[in-house]
Amino acid sequence: MLRFFFALWAAKFVAFIFKLRGNERDDWPGLLAGKLCPDFLERISKPKLVITITGTNGKTTTSALVNNLLKEQGYRTSFNDWGANITAGFSINLMRCVNIFNQVKLDASVLEADELTLPYSMGKIKPNYILVTNICKDSLRRNGHPEHIFNRVNKAFEVLGDKTTAILNANDPISSQLALTTGSRRVFYGMADAGLKPWENIAKDIAVCPHCGGKIKYNYRLYRHIGNFYCEDCDFQTPHADYYAESVDLENRIIKILEQTNQESLITDKQHQTEHDYPLISATIFNAFNVLSAVALFRTLGFEQSVISEFLSRQQVTKIRETTVEFNGIKYHTYGAKSQNVSAASTVFEYMAEEPTIKDVVLCMDEVQDRNHPTETLTWLYETDYEALNSPNIKKIVCAGHMFLNHKLRMLLAGIPEEKIVCIEDESKVPLYVDTEGIESVYVLFEIDYVTKALNWRDAIVAQAKKVAAEQLETKETIGKEETL
Repeated sequence: MLRFFFALWAAKFVAFIFKLRGNERDDWPGLLAGKLCPDFLERISKPKLVITITGTNGKTTTSALVNNLLKEQGYRTSFNDWGANITAGFSINLMRCVNIFNQVKLDASVLEADELTLPYSMGKIKPNYILVTNICKDSLRRNGHPEHIFNRVNKAFEVLGDKTTAILNANDPISSQLALTTGSRRVFYGMADAGLKPWENIAKDIAVCPHCGGKIKYNYRLYRHIGNFYCEDCDFQTPHADYYAESVDLENRIIKILEQTNQESLITDKQHQTEHDYPLISATIFNAFNVLSAVALFRTLGFEQSVISEFLSRQQVTKIRETTVEFNGIKYHTYGAKSQNVSAASTVFEYMAEEPTIKDVVLCMDEVQDRNHPTETLTWLYETDYEALNSPNIKKIVCAGHMFLNHKLRMLLAGIPEEKIVCIEDESKVPLYVDTEGIESVYVLFEIDYVTKALNWRDAIVAQAKKVAAEQLETKETIGKEETL
């Protein structure tokens, strides 16, 4: 016990120093706590409400929504909003929940969790709820194969048993099978056909039925492998959804959710069926799922529909993932699209193809840590659906950086006309190649480690557009004066 308190005090002291230096968004104090006391997570006191959000994609956005609503409703929360989603991050998150005597002083902890950490950490933390967004094909170096990730996440539920409620995606044939035999209460959220035409993806996140090995078919598919699924040869199919999005209006950003609850529900409203309209935070189907999953959790916690709806009307996608500025009738976006992550990148590419504006796309998707490592994994390029970028809505694709030739080769193999591709090594020249006329939007797609860099690229592109506009105005004024003379 003395070792634990020494670790707690040391970590709190270091965190205090970091805060004085303006470096509060750092999980090093949590790393120190774990080194000084290996069972720190098990010994530290927990608040009454601990919520874990995990999954391949969407956990950062969903975690932010959960934390923000809890805070608005008066909960004192701890949340690592910079994405510290492994053991060190959990340690500093929970450390902020207690005083120096290990007495709880906050009401809730919201933990964004990397999938690989769950078996080791969640058994010590014992969260009340684990929300799983999805399980998809991810980086070979980070999270390997979907089946491997499923086994790791499911192991956490086996360790926790009936102590934890699982909030699961009914439309995901992989993650919907979690906690089947663990005794955990399972709450499902799902979505009706949104009338989309998903790209026929190259890399299959799930190829065959996990029960019998038969072929998985779909009544409808929403994106990637997410949809209403069934097996021809056995009873494997989309499970019943307790929270079911009957309709999704992406254009007007409204989702209608039908609640089909049973008597075991913790919801204050004991109606067998109720429905309510909720605002969406983005005009994308994957963010509609993030909202749907958050609503399922909020309602399971007992929050009123009107409270959730009003809260969502004021929310937007975190700036870490998406930003927009406008100049001269053109919208300039930054948009997170994880490199090395086949599913995340393909989903964003697919969105680019369907988004109706005429656009230039700028790729900023090479990982920072790979710049000095010429053996960077390239397989993800050939499993990612670059074919979706071969869209009439995309006027030009600009790519710069140390991997520019690899991206160009992949785009050519995807059938994208070479005249639509601009690939240069010098990143400072990117703004010179982005159009200022004949387009309605510009999307800077960036690897999540490149948030600041993507914003700088976007600002440089806007600055170049302003320079061109000023030069055109000056030329016009000069011609006007000459004509007058």
